Amino acid sequence: MMKEKQLSNPFSTGNGGGHFEAHVQASFVALMLTGGVMPCLPHWPITEIKLQGRIDGFNTDDLIVIVQNPDHREKRKLLGQIKHRINITKENTVFSEVIRAAWLDFNNPKIFTKGKDTIALICGPLNATDFHSIQWLLNQAKCTKNIDEFERQVTRTNFSPPKSEEKLKVFKHHLKLANNDQEVSEIDLYAFLNHFYVLGYDLGNEEGVVLSLLHSHISQYQKANPQFIWARIVDYVQTWNQNAGTITLARIPEDLKDVFKEPSLTYIPADLIISPEESNIDWSKNTYARVIALVNLIGAWEEKNEADIDIINLLFNNNYADFIIKARELLQIKDSPLSLKNGLWKISDSDRVSLWDTLGSHIYDSDLDTFTQIIVTVLTEKNPAFELPPENRFAANIYGKVFTYSSILRRNLADSLALLGNRSDSLINCSYDKANVTAILSIRGIFHEYLKWELWGSLNNLLPILAEAVPEEFLYSVENALLANPCPLAELFLQESQGITGNNYLTGLLWALEALAWDEKYLIRVCAILGELATFDPGGNSGNRPDNSLSTILLPWFPQTTAPIEKRKAAVRLLSNECPDVAWQLVIELLPDQQTTSGGTYKPKWRKIIPEEWKNDVTQIEYWEQVSFYAEMLISMAGLDTTKLIVAIELLNNLPRSAFDQLLNVLSSEEILALSEDERFPLWDKLLIFINKHRSFVDAEWSLKDDLLSLIEVVASKLAPVHPLKLYRHLFAENDYDLFDDRDDWDEQIGKLDKKRKEVIKEILDLYGVDKIMQFVKEVQSPIKVGEALGSFDEAKVEAKLFPQYLDSDDDVYISFVRGYIWRRQFTYGWAWVDVIDKDSWSTKQIAKFLSFLPFTNEVWVRASQWLKNSEVEYWTNVDFNPYVVRGDLEFAIEKLLDYGRPYAAINCLHTILHQQKTLNLNQCVTALMSALSSSEASYLMNSSNIVELIKVLQNSSEIPQADLFNLEWAYLKLLDRYNRGKPKTLEFTLASDPDFFCEIIGLVYRSNKSNIVLDLTEQKKAIVDNAWHLLRNWSVVPGTQKNGSFDGALFSDWLQRVKELSTESGHLEIALVKVGEVLNYAPSDPDGLWINHIVAKELNHREVQDMRSGYSSGAFNSRGAHWVDPTAKPELELSMQYKQKAEDVENSGYQRFAVTLRQLSATYENEAQRIIQENGIINYE
Repeated sequence: MMKEKQLSNPFSTGNGGGHFEAHVQASFVALMLTGGVMPCLPHWPITEIKLQGRIDGFNTDDLIVIVQNPDHREKRKLLGQIKHRINITKENTVFSEVIRAAWLDFNNPKIFTKGKDTIALICGPLNATDFHSIQWLLNQAKCTKNIDEFERQVTRTNFSPPKSEEKLKVFKHHLKLANNDQEVSEIDLYAFLNHFYVLGYDLGNEEGVVLSLLHSHISQYQKANPQFIWARIVDYVQTWNQNAGTITLARIPEDLKDVFKEPSLTYIPADLIISPEESNIDWSKNTYARVIALVNLIGAWEEKNEADIDIINLLFNNNYADFIIKARELLQIKDSPLSLKNGLWKISDSDRVSLWDTLGSHIYDSDLDTFTQIIVTVLTEKNPAFELPPENRFAANIYGKVFTYSSILRRNLADSLALLGNRSDSLINCSYDKANVTAILSIRGIFHEYLKWELWGSLNNLLPILAEAVPEEFLYSVENALLANPCPLAELFLQESQGITGNNYLTGLLWALEALAWDEKYLIRVCAILGELATFDPGGNSGNRPDNSLSTILLPWFPQTTAPIEKRKAAVRLLSNECPDVAWQLVIELLPDQQTTSGGTYKPKWRKIIPEEWKNDVTQIEYWEQVSFYAEMLISMAGLDTTKLIVAIELLNNLPRSAFDQLLNVLSSEEILALSEDERFPLWDKLLIFINKHRSFVDAEWSLKDDLLSLIEVVASKLAPVHPLKLYRHLFAENDYDLFDDRDDWDEQIGKLDKKRKEVIKEILDLYGVDKIMQFVKEVQSPIKVGEALGSFDEAKVEAKLFPQYLDSDDDVYISFVRGYIWRRQFTYGWAWVDVIDKDSWSTKQIAKFLSFLPFTNEVWVRASQWLKNSEVEYWTNVDFNPYVVRGDLEFAIEKLLDYGRPYAAINCLHTILHQQKTLNLNQCVTALMSALSSSEASYLMNSSNIVELIKVLQNSSEIPQADLFNLEWAYLKLLDRYNRGKPKTLEFTLASDPDFFCEIIGLVYRSNKSNIVLDLTEQKKAIVDNAWHLLRNWSVVPGTQKNGSFDGALFSDWLQRVKELSTESGHLEIALVKVGEVLNYAPSDPDGLWINHIVAKELNHREVQDMRSGYSSGAFNSRGAHWVDPTAKPELELSMQYKQKAEDVENSGYQRFAVTLRQLSATYENEAQRIIQENGIINYE
């Protein structure tokens, strides 16, 4: 097995490789500074560049680049391994190292998110074969729809580069080595290649394409001598690289950042560009001024929505007929502010404010009274989607659970209320303060039922607008809701659903509060509300959470409020009194290095809260003033609470010196030292881990200096326990890595740690005896490691104590300990030790347990037979093992596992034999697979991938009877799909060759048109029907296809004729023809060059088989499957052209009816394309 890649030291190279590495790293820093975009990731800003990420758990560690969506704060990362020279071959150890590191990271969800993050090998020039073949392979993996299509492309001789198959085998070879010498499944291989990139960089020389492009980037800001700026970036990167640092914009030196500041430009005013004859119309003097003013009060509506029309009718005094005539006349006026598109009437967003000010004199008190009535009616409607379970709400439209009023009307009414609350002075003909009172009464009316969570959820996306309309009233409504019992907002948290279709109904409220927090007047009030909301928050997948809003608003280096520092401190003090748990987490988030990036908060749209001249610049003095305050507050809040002090210890390297000293004083105080050893132990243990980590990475940027670590060590020594059971507990942690004092020699460190553990166990054993060892086992993280250390000593008293009483313990801790003990004893003293143990007093169950803790080998199986005799079942039904490390005759073990009812375990052993490329016992395969159908083993032990792989072996064998294959494929049909890379070949071929079987399957799934009887199916019958449906749904073997893959047109015609006869007799002709038409999408081309075989086309063209042509059409349309929609509709337009050409081809060959169907398909895609283009506002100039 390959060793895990060790921490790389960038100074240890000292050659061209290191020079190349620094230049590549610098290129990404240059992209960050210039606002450039990352390869292999979304085009979001680069926020962090981590150099030498091994200390943070990355194996692909030369470069970790993080980008962040500026709108949604979502992060993605690229993990980069930099190699100047590399060959993509099986023998190349450098490439093997790269793949191993990538594979480990790819399968570590803590650091890598599949489907989002990427891994890249960044290298110098490859040889021509490697470059062409590898890039082609990786591109195919990302462009094909599934593994089947990918493999077809790779193995297609005239399509793929000559060395593509060979290079794919290279990937498979190194992935197998990385996977502990176990074959990686085809699905995992395909997924890995989808995330893996090879990027060629010609850096490190004085000239090169990439260097030229980088100089071009830099010259956009510094035209003179961009090469000097590049040299400065490289020098900066080399300094940070040696310290394994993380580069952010905030940490880049000011002189370097100043080079890349955007130039200050002054633009010609827009009003000067417009010629006098093109200037805007004065709508206040227009005949329709009153109509426009009232329409602007509504904003937009859908004319096909009757409820929307009722609102317009109400606004125009029940005279909609007269209004719509005027509205249509308005459309004819040049530059009319009113538009109509696809049934949507709208005043453009850009015109609403100007029209509000210009036409405000045309609004009167009665209009505002009507507006209040309208907006309260519309916005108090509860979302019918809430009548559905949370997991089904994403499909509310399908269920018909939609708002009565259109979303565009709801949104524009909210905007109108914001205009009313913020621009009331424009309504000069309304009574004094009428506009403000109307806004207040509207908010009160909307939130009259504030106790109902459905109301808050229904208004979710409108709450930021409503908050800006009348902030005081809005905040009162939220505060009243929080006071209620039960609290409706607490219930709203519980409505959050998971997964990619999930909803968070608090987002709008959080954005509303964030908008108001920009105003100094509302900051403390908003923070108090967010604190209370956070106490109700159970957590969830969405990043929009109250505690995140709080930390983002108050972030010391990037505050999202105009309130001064003292006001922000006051907000946190308030939270510490009213919501101490929330405040505790908040002050942690506000400390250095806890939140190093920020996308900011929601900014107010309607209220001019943020002054135009305001800048979010924080001086160093201001930053450290805030940080020191929060850090000292953290220590004060911790008090003598050991749980909180442990958290504070973890943050020691992030504390300013004053808080650092304050914490050490607390930890060494009389009150803490007076605690019992049990109470002090967690503090000492955490200090010890902290010291070890920083001593191990003395060169890391984050590591504390020696003088500070010495101060911590003094405190730790005062807290250290005296009793060995406490003093040595940390040596038996799950993670050995944290205990190493040198990260370079893994084997040496393992040896030293093992020796230390033995010494500790020996000391405890000699001082206190076996009983204390058993107590110690209960206190450590890893009992098995205690057992392994104890098993090194030949102590009779130990075995007498352990055996047999702990062999059949019900305590998993003791079982783990005994397993480790027995394994080490056998490893150290061999089978002789196993045989001399006195087992006379042991029960059969205890003997079986003892045997099950030994290696799973022939030696144990022989002893199981000899020692257990007729009770051998006790061993074989309970032994737990890893088949990939078995040393012995697996075929014998498989037979035993099958005999004793463990077919799942037997299947895993068979799969091991398969991937060891040894000869499989095919009869055992059939027996195991059939037995698994009725196994009583736990379902999680079933490995579906292994089952599919074994079935594929059987399918490719000529020794297995077709009846057995038929039964196996039917039994495992749900697994034999494209996701598991399986296919029911026997069943599909039987469908295509046996018309009787095809008609039988049709009859199972579909009701005869000769009968109206609805059968009440049993569960067993339902399962059969479900299987039949899946078989038909995925069927792709065209009738007439031979076993060698050739097509026989005569056989196809005979098969089809028999199907027509049988299905006509049974009453299933229509659906049978539809299903036949669907599978004919897979029909081969004709030898004369026509894209479809002439005999198939002829059958499809017959007058009486319209159902078959319909099936062909639906099959063609559905074959596309799920897909992303290109806003330019390019794929749809291409498909339209393809089917149009196919129609021409078959029509010219004499199949005009079939051609009509194909033209209809073409028209369908053409219409779909036009719909997509229109919805996305794309103009096609062709």
